[in-house]
Amino acid sequence: MKCKILLAIAGLLFCVNGYGFDTCMHGNSYLLILRPEVDGTSSRFDPATKEWEVVFNYITLTGFAACNEISGTANTPTTNLVTNALDEGPNCWCQMWPVENYDHETGPSSYWMYLDAGYTTAAQCSDSTTGCAKACADAVREDDTFRTAMFESMW
Repeated sequence: MKCKILLAIAGLLFCVNGYGFDTCMHGNSYLLILRPEVDGTSSRFDPATKEWEVVFNYITLTGFAACNEISGTANTPTTNLVTNALDEGPNCWCQMWPVENYDHETGPSSYWMYLDAGYTTAAQCSDSTTGCAKACADAVREDDTFRTAMFESMW
């Protein structure tokens, strides 16, 4: 842990700021630090697979949405959310996961984050045009409070 902190501090000495993220060089590697106060430039979602993605200029974040019976506290992560293929419930949960590049995963993963999207039924939550997948994409793209909580829950 101390090593990671020292590398992060050392890497911050060589940071370049721009486009909603900071790129920090350390030796032959780099650390990408997304700035949560900068909105994404575009987003899209797939209601069939409940996948979403948000583009921050040159960086794309991806994730998954789930409708569940379990409620939560807005912008608060949980480590033990259990989802199933039926996705029954009115409560919208979002998770960010790594992108697969060149046969390996790169990028951040997060815990499940509760998004208070205001759905009252499972049908509203899983709707193909206004459901949870769209709500997750919109929240990550536009809501800096939600995005900050999502980034802080990365593991």
